Amino acid sequence: MSFATATIQGFVTWKSTLLQTPSGRNVVNLLVSVPDKKKETSTSYKLSIWDTQVGSVLEYVKKGQLITATGNLSLEHYQTKNPILRLDFASIVDYGIDPDMRKKYISIDESNAMDTAKKVKQKV
Repeated sequence: MSFATATIQGFVTWKSTLLQTPSGRNVVNLLVSVPDKKKETSTSYKLSIWDTQVGSVLEYVKKGQLITATGNLSLEHYQTKNPILRLDFASIVDYGIDPDMRKKYISIDESNAMDTAKKVKQKV
């Protein structure tokens, strides 16, 4: 038996609470939106995170966060919706930067940026 595997990088748009199967396995589901740079659209993927990584996902992954994940690719069909690509048994490869922390580190001083742009233009 072979599985199609995929690696995706995108922004978390939704995160479920901790779910437990009847057999006792822990799972957390995520929806990750991957923007298409050529078109102004994006593709959404459902990620199922199982067992050992569940705690890390619940604690560290937030809505709007850029993550990289890898897993087995499958296609889910719903009667009223378009098919959804799903990464089952996904592993988070990179948790990226917390969207709240990004605001602290990425701040642009507009006056300084304008001064620097003027100096560069003067040298040219």
